[in-house]
Amino acid sequence: MNIMNSNNFTSDLNGKTCVKCDKEAKFTGVDPKKAWYCQGCFIQMVRNKFRSALSKKKIYKDADARDTLVVYDGSPSGTFLLNQIDDALKQITYKRLMVKPTVLVLVSETEEPEIQQVIKRVAEIKENFLENVNWFIAHIASCLYDEPLELKEFECNGVEKITAYKSLLASCSVPTYKKELERMLKEKCLQKLAESLKVTKCMVTDDADDLGRLALDQLCLGRGGSLSSLVTVADKRNDFMIIRPLCDLSKREISIYNYLCKIDDHYIQFSHTQSQEKSVQTLTDAFIRTLEDEKFYSTINTVLSTASKIHNTNGKDGSRCSMCYVEVAEFHCETCSAIRNSCSENLDNIFS
Repeated sequence: MNIMNSNNFTSDLNGKTCVKCDKEAKFTGVDPKKAWYCQGCFIQMVRNKFRSALSKKKIYKDADARDTLVVYDGSPSGTFLLNQIDDALKQITYKRLMVKPTVLVLVSETEEPEIQQVIKRVAEIKENFLENVNWFIAHIASCLYDEPLELKEFECNGVEKITAYKSLLASCSVPTYKKELERMLKEKCLQKLAESLKVTKCMVTDDADDLGRLALDQLCLGRGGSLSSLVTVADKRNDFMIIRPLCDLSKREISIYNYLCKIDDHYIQFSHTQSQEKSVQTLTDAFIRTLEDEKFYSTINTVLSTASKIHNTNGKDGSRCSMCYVEVAEFHCETCSAIRNSCSENLDNIFS
C-alpha cells in the first residue's frame, strides 16, 4: 500500500487561491509557480486532461472499432488508467466514453513467486475496477510466439517463453540496445496479444514523464526525425493502433489524483535492484532528474511540445521500420540494424 498525505504534495501555500474557484488552493501539477487548485478542481482538471487526449483525436468516432485492450502494469499510471475507464463507462452527467474494454495485465517479472503474487493481486484489484469486463494476464515473453495465442483466464499466459525471452535479452551485448530491445519487444507483445483477441486498439500507461524521456532516448538513438509518432496520442500501425491517453499527465499529477481518490492502494509493487549498467536511457533519466531538481519544471513539457512537431519527410508513402515501426526511408532504420548486430540471437523470426 502506498501511504501518503497531502503534505507530500503541497508547498508554499501562503495566500494561494484556486484558479477555478475562490476556495483555498492546496494542489498543483508539475510547476508550483503556475496554476494551483482546490481538491475538487484538481481532480476535475486531471480527468479533463484524460478525456481531452482521447476526444481531440476522435479515436472512437467509428462505432465498429470500439473494442480496446487496456493495459495494466501494476504502476500508479496503470491504476489511474483503470480508474478512468471504469469511471467513464459509468458516467451519467457527462458523455460516456464509447469504448469496449478488455483489460490486459502485462507482466514483466520473471520469477515464479512474483508472477503468482501478480495473479493474486489482480484477483483483488478486479473487485474495484471493471469487474464486468474480461481480464487476461500475459507475460511480455508472449512476443516470442509465432502464432496468435489462445489466451486463458486466471493464469499468466506466456510463462513458458520466459527462459527464451531472458536468453534473447542476455544475447544483446550493448546496454543501450538491450533497453531499447525490451521496449520494442513490449510493443510487439501488445500487438501480438491484440491480434489474438481480434482487437485493433490498445491503450497503454505511458504518461508525460515516460514519453519525455522516450523522446530524448530516441533522439540519442538517431530517430530524431520520427519523434512525433512515438509520443503522440494515437500511433497508427497498419491494422493496429497504440493509444496514449496519459500523454498530457505527469506522474506527480497522477499520484496526487490517486491519493485524493483513494485508489493508491491498488498498485502491484516489487522491490527491484537497479541495474548498474550505464546506457543512454539511464543517462537521460539522470539528466532530466537533475534539471527538475534545479527547478526547471517545464523540461518534459518543452520536450514533448517540440517532439510532437517533428515528422520524417524522407519516408516513402508512410513506410515504417519493420522492427520499431518508426517512419523511415528504408525497410529498417539504422538503429534497428545496430540492435540486430549487437545480438547473438536471430531477431528475424520475432520482427518478421
